[in-house]
Amino acid sequence: MNIKDLINIRVLQHDTNDQIRIGMAYPIIDLDKAEKDIVDNYEKKTAWCGGFKAACEKYYQRIAIVRADTLEVIRPIYPNK
Repeated sequence: MNIKDLINIRVLQHDTNDQIRIGMAYPIIDLDKAEKDIVDNYEKKTAWCGGFKAACEKYYQRIAIVRADTLEVIRPIYPNK
């Protein structure tokens, strides 16, 4: 692990009621793994309504990984097009 490889991220969640929630900041090294972990977490939390994809279509406009300090989108996870 190299300290230079650390990125501090947050999860931005924009729901269909136009509410925006921004999670706590935490450090990651692997963006792909972080995205997989985030989706897996949503999958568990939304199992009651059909899982991640179903929940996104019903309840979210956007879910994205953002830089913790600037809130710049690093990677969209669920864009509503």
